This record gives sequence, C-alpha cells and structure tokens, in this order.
Amino acid sequence: MNNSSQVYFIGAGPGDPDLITVRGRDLVARADLVLYAGSLVPAKVVACARPDAAVADSAGMSLDATHTLMLETARKGGLVARVHTGDPSLFGSVREQIALLERDGVSWEIVPGVTAAFAAAARAGVSFTVPETTQSLIITRLHGRTPVPESERLSSLARHGSSVAVYLSADKAGELASELRLAGSPEDTVIVIGHKVGHPEEKIVRTTLAELEQSVQAANITRQAVFLILPGESAPQIQSRLYAASFGHGFREAERPQTWPRMAVYAMTRQGLGLAGRIAAMAPSDLFATSRLAEGEVRGFERIADQVRANFPLYHAHVFVAATGIVVRSIAPLLHSKTTDPAVVVCDQNGEHVVSLLSGHLGGANDLARRIALHIGGHPVITTATDTAGKPAIDTLAQNRDCVIADPSRLAAINSDLAEGGRVTVHDPENRLRLRDDTDSNTSFELVDDPQAQVLVSWKTVTTAGLLLHPRCLCVGIGCRRGASREEIQAALAQVMEQHDLACGSLAALASVELKRDEGGLLDAAKKLGLPLEFFAASVLNETHVPNPSERVREKIGAGSVCEAASMQAALKMSPKARLIVPKTINGNVTVAICLAG
Repeated sequence: MNNSSQVYFIGAGPGDPDLITVRGRDLVARADLVLYAGSLVPAKVVACARPDAAVADSAGMSLDATHTLMLETARKGGLVARVHTGDPSLFGSVREQIALLERDGVSWEIVPGVTAAFAAAARAGVSFTVPETTQSLIITRLHGRTPVPESERLSSLARHGSSVAVYLSADKAGELASELRLAGSPEDTVIVIGHKVGHPEEKIVRTTLAELEQSVQAANITRQAVFLILPGESAPQIQSRLYAASFGHGFREAERPQTWPRMAVYAMTRQGLGLAGRIAAMAPSDLFATSRLAEGEVRGFERIADQVRANFPLYHAHVFVAATGIVVRSIAPLLHSKTTDPAVVVCDQNGEHVVSLLSGHLGGANDLARRIALHIGGHPVITTATDTAGKPAIDTLAQNRDCVIADPSRLAAINSDLAEGGRVTVHDPENRLRLRDDTDSNTSFELVDDPQAQVLVSWKTVTTAGLLLHPRCLCVGIGCRRGASREEIQAALAQVMEQHDLACGSLAALASVELKRDEGGLLDAAKKLGLPLEFFAASVLNETHVPNPSERVREKIGAGSVCEAASMQAALKMSPKARLIVPKTINGNVTVAICLAG
C-alpha cells in the first residue's frame, strides 16, 4: 500500500453503498476531491465525503476535463478519490488517466472493487466454477463502438465450455444468443441477467439460451446489465474435494474412509458381472454394475465415469471388468499423486488378461493383478520397468520394510538404474531394509558407509542428494494434564522432534497410560497425525525401567512414569530392542519422550 499517493482510483462496487471496500470508503471520506462517474455510480456511494470536499460528477466531462481537476487538486497537496463503477481494472478506462498523471508527475494507486458479475452471481446464488465441469471464467463484451478483436469473438470464447460474463451488451441479447449458438452452447444453458445490480432498481433474471431474448424484453432491460453464461449450473451435482475428509492438503491431513480397506469391482456386461463376482469374493469388496444388471447386493450406475468419480477416494483398489479405454477416460481427471492414488486393475470379460494400470508399486496394483490372475486363471500384465526386467523396485522395497519415502520425485531415477541392471548404493547403518543378509539383493544393491549414497535410510532429518527413506521406528510416549488440547500436544511433539532432528516420517506410534484412553486431545492428535495410539496399564508402566521416574506421578496413577515408560513399551511391541533417545521433556501441560525401536 502506497501511503504517499495523490490520486486513488477506487472501485465503487456495483452500486450498493455497502459493497464498496472499507479502504475505498475511508479514502472517499478523507479526499479533498471526489470525482465519480454519476451515470453508473449512485451519489449515495460517495455520500461519506467530507462536507468541505469538492464532489463532482464526471459523467459529462471529457478526459482532459477530469485530468485538469485531479491535477489542480494534487498540485495543491490535496487527495483525489476517482471513483469508478465496479472494479477500475475492468472496462474502467484508467489506463489513459494514469498515463496523463504519470506525464505530470502525479502519484496514483488503484483500490479494487466488487465487479457486477460477482455481485450478480452472489445475488443469484450461483457459482462460476463447478467441480469437474468448468473451472474457468471468461470476462468479455460484444463489439460496439469499441471494437472487439476477432480472436475474442464470443462464438470462439464460448466454445471452451467455461463460464462467461458478458458486459456492456444489454441491448444486444439477440446477437449474444446467436454467438452462443455458433459456439455450440445447448439451448438449456443457464444464463443469469443482472440489471442495475446493487441499485434500488436491481433485477436478477434467471433464464436459458432458448428464452434469452424473450426474458430481456419482458424485463425491459436495455442498459446496465451483465449476462452470466453458466454451463455448470445444469451439470450433475458433484461435491468439491476441498472439504472432503479424504482430501488432504497443507492445512489438513486426509482421513481414510471406512470403505478404504475394501475393493470396488465394476462390470459392464452380464458375462463380465460373473467374473467380477468371482474377483469380489477374493477379499472384502463392493460390486458395481450397469443399472440393467444391478440386483441384490450389486449396486447400479448409469454412467461408469460418474460412479468412479464418487468411488475413487473411497476404496484402496478398483478392479474393472471392462475395456481399458473406458477405464482410462474415467480415472484420468481423478489422478493426483503416485503416493496417494489407489490401485487400478483392468480385466477383460473372458478373464484372460489382468492389467495393472495404476499405482503398480506403492498402491499395490502389480501384486493385486498377480493375485487376481492366479485366482481366475488369467495372465497378469505388468508393465513397470523393474518388474519386466526382473529387478526389485525401491518403492516396493521401502513399502515392504515400512519406510516412508521423503521425496517420491526421486524414485524414478533409482528405479531406472535398477531396471537397466545397475547397482544402487545404499547407506543403511541399522539394516532397516534387511539387505545385509539378503544375498539375492547383491546384484541390485550395494551397501556403503557413505551417507551420500543413492539411497539413505535414516530416522533423522538429514540433507542428501539421493533418495531418503524414513523407517517407522520412533515411538512417542505422551503424558498430559486433563483437558490438554490437540494443538498443545502436537506443538509439544513438533518442538521435541525439531530439537533432536527427528524425522516426522519415522513416527510409528503414540502411547500413554490407560487412564488417558478418553483424553480427547490425545485421541485427536493421534488421528490428525495418522498414528496408532497405544495405552498401557499403570502396573505395566510401573515395572518399566526408566531414567526419570516421579514419585508424585506414582502416587497419583500407580506408575512412576508415563511418557518414558509408555514410549518404551510401545517400542518393545515392535522390536525386542528398544532405546530411549529423548528422555522426558516438559512443555507446558504436556510431557514427551521418544524411544527407538530396533
């Protein structure tokens, strides 16, 4: 924000005095000159101007006249509020005004405003963006006294199927309809007309392309209107992934649904349904088929793409008895990451070929394809390079040894070396990958003492140019006062992890005393971190040797230690070897200790 500006171009919003921004209103109230476009901006919007301020309607002025007023005020040290309708950056003609100000050495700033399209959408209760239908908004106008480039004709822009906001075309409803039809827009395309949005005479008309011209005539709309073309309004209702529990992002971990351990099996034909039933019998599954085949426990669908869209985040594996092309088109818009996408396997209806299509290694599709092929007497089709070369894949090895891959983007280079017959160097001082005694792995992996090997296995936060694997081997004991929040517990743990350079990817479990089984903050922390939570009886903890027992704690709960003893017991459940690497650390209402398993 530039506090030394002399001229402010302020977006007034669509007309309602309450829709100007707080900053815009404050500047109008401070200004020595308020210059507003009265043909579009109601006087009420600038009614907050000072009684002694000069307030002028620029509707009848030329560019030179408005510039002269602004320049005179600025040269006297005054502040100018140049108030435009909507947002100054849209059809606001500020560019030529700014050029004159800069020529004369006058500083300026633009304050954004609510444009009519957004206000009309809000009044109508519609959305420009609809999941998986349209994610773009085009703002344009039809040609008039100001020409529109040929490449920006509405008939070309509307072909994208995006939402479109058409300004400055209130008297061109017929031309608007013709351009949309040339673009191939369906007759039932929803169009919202916003007339004088934010003014007392406001009209919001919802219509369709087929009835557009009649609607405009019936409402007697000839000027000050914005047309919103909304192809997403007639699309099927699809929930955004943003707030779905299964959708994780930087501020929230994804939660696996209850159906995640199950398979979803799909069939398109009667013969395929018989095979799908055999596959579904292999493991806990839900069976889906076209509606004409659905009966009993078989769930029906009209379009397979719609069913897959709904199911994709709900199941760890999807098996299709269908053509591969249909499956590819159905899953393509849903793919996110090789580390999180579910396994996808495709079979032909005769059961001859079982294709691992997606997430072959980390998602387990390769192994699933082999198991299905064995079960139905078909042939597994595996195309991942390491498998076809008869070599181990580093991501599969990491998964089998319960290691977290710190940076999955580095997998490809390692697997490429393995597929081409190279030996990959591995620094694994604690033998977490169990390669030391595996003679069969010698042709693919070379154990080295150099931490800068191609693969480094560590439960510490380290920097390496290679692939870093974090073994899940850190067990955290938690003690806390009654009522400690999830945020307190997570903050205490994060602080300890950072102080000791411990990798969050190596966390294996949280643990506490049985008395804390109903502690909400602790339960929520474990759920948020995606970690199992172990509880141990006070008698068990009391018999655990720890370096920092407390007699006061023993008197209260019957055990001399909670966090140290619980971390030790959790680690001993994983391995007969356990070592306390972080002793009891107090952080407010929370105590933390960390034990290394193995």
